[in-house]
Amino acid sequence: MTERSGYRIDDPEFWSPQALEGELRRVFQICNGCRLCHNLCPSFPALFSRTDALDPTREDAEGKLLAEGAPMEESEAVSRLASVRVSTENPVDRLGAADIRQVVDLCYNCKLCFPICPYVPPHEFEVDFPRLMLRAKAMRAREEGVTLQDRFLGATEFVGAVMTAASPLANWANHNPASRFLMEKTVGVHRERELPGWAPETFERFWEKRRDARGEGSEHPVAAGETPRALLFYTCHGNYNDPEVPQAAVEVLERAGVAVAAPPMRCCGMPALDGGDVEGCLAQAKENVARLLPWVDAGYAVVSPGPTCTFMLRHEYPELLRSGEARAVGAAVRDLGEYLVDLRRAGRLSLDLAREKPLRVAYHFPCHLKVQKIGMRSKQLLEKIPGVEVEAVDRCCGMDGTWGMKKEFYELSLGVAAKAKRGVEDVAEEASAAGCELAVASDCPLAALQLRQATGRKVVHPILLLRDACREADAKKKEG
Repeated sequence: MTERSGYRIDDPEFWSPQALEGELRRVFQICNGCRLCHNLCPSFPALFSRTDALDPTREDAEGKLLAEGAPMEESEAVSRLASVRVSTENPVDRLGAADIRQVVDLCYNCKLCFPICPYVPPHEFEVDFPRLMLRAKAMRAREEGVTLQDRFLGATEFVGAVMTAASPLANWANHNPASRFLMEKTVGVHRERELPGWAPETFERFWEKRRDARGEGSEHPVAAGETPRALLFYTCHGNYNDPEVPQAAVEVLERAGVAVAAPPMRCCGMPALDGGDVEGCLAQAKENVARLLPWVDAGYAVVSPGPTCTFMLRHEYPELLRSGEARAVGAAVRDLGEYLVDLRRAGRLSLDLAREKPLRVAYHFPCHLKVQKIGMRSKQLLEKIPGVEVEAVDRCCGMDGTWGMKKEFYELSLGVAAKAKRGVEDVAEEASAAGCELAVASDCPLAALQLRQATGRKVVHPILLLRDACREADAKKKEG
């Protein structure tokens, strides 16, 4: 392959087991020599500890032979040093198939290593650890088949449609010990994992009813003029689990003078990709690009409240599809907070905001916003609300949608979230000491799920706090 870091799924070498193993060992050797990522996801500690355990000269290299007991005479030191072995063998070569599989499985694709690594493209080493792990999962799925667990977790549209159609029963089953035991045994979702609730009405249905009430027909792109135009990529979670988030996004965007469209769309494909289902992900990506391109050509921004969805559309689609159309769509994608801040900087965002009582917000900064180098745009927006103070919780929650759901990684996932939990509790203590209310917010719905389970506190999307501040400003105007 001419490009190691990309997916290049159309290249036969991408699917070569020998080429994959060679690339894994090459990257592991570089990572083992660097170790900047030693405190990130569980993959790196597993790689480094196992490599150390397999290194036949580790004790000699660490100087342990000379570090024991009291200082020794020079003659004794010389005698001890004579037994030191010198080896040029690379301990990474000793890693077995089970060792490599464990490192791959422990990567949950937070991608935090990418901005830290000094060897990512365009460096000649071309290290892209997260995509390499996804390649390994794709190879395994091709050889062994996509597991039932991964098929279930990746089928967001099918599962969402079924569950919302029977939302009372589905929400009851989410909290029923017998059904959760059965779910763990059949599809491998841990019985104690808190699950998102299912909405009685999807966002798509809400949008259809809204258009019908306004007497509008089917949506088509309208050439952009002076009015900013945005297509809302409302996400699977926003459609099936929490429609209030995309609804609030529409309300705030329209208050800001943005013309909003929300035509039907597919899942972004990340859940399928996480499970190695490349073909499923490609089908979703191709259809989304075909649906979004006419809107992009008409001058619409593609705006999403979901950090993982923006990452997929913006960065992974161009790599997976390698087409001009995918690159054009990716260039038009904006995170919701990013888009609103861009409007404000351009002098086109006019929102009246108010709040009656002081509020302290613990804002969790999602990994998939960080790696896009978007920054804490939602935090900036919340800080514009009078009486609101925002403290950032800049710690990975260890969830990654599908990974944190799995029974085999549930406990480890909560362990990764411990620092984020502590960050939230620190802000809660500050809020209590100051006598003000507390809100916990995150742009990522699955980080919100994890933090809710870890802290027992409700976690909301920042757009809901912004919407409430707009409504409170309206109420004050009416009173005045």
